[in-house]
Amino acid sequence: MKNFIIQQWPTILIIAVFLFWVGYLVVNRKWDQLRSTAYRMILQAEKVVTGTKKGQERFELVFNRVYSLIPPWLRFFILENDLREQLQDWYNDIKDYLDNGKIDNSIEA
Repeated sequence: MKNFIIQQWPTILIIAVFLFWVGYLVVNRKWDQLRSTAYRMILQAEKVVTGTKKGQERFELVFNRVYSLIPPWLRFFILENDLREQLQDWYNDIKDYLDNGKIDNSIEA
């Protein structure tokens, strides 16, 4: 077995890199799907939860919905705090885009 691994190490390395790349693409595609879903949910939450000082309530609603959509195997890689930070970044991007049609950091978060 040891001799086989030594003789085939380039092939084993190529296969390992390929599997890592496929895993990366799967996770990245899921992340893009989550982002588009989060955008829709953020806009929906803005319409449904009305009133002043309801931002945290809206945020928790969106967070809970988006987190429930993450497959269990992907939750191992995406921690709750990381998702919360990412949702806030996506919200800031939406606000920035809506002010002038560009994401150019022209508003303060």
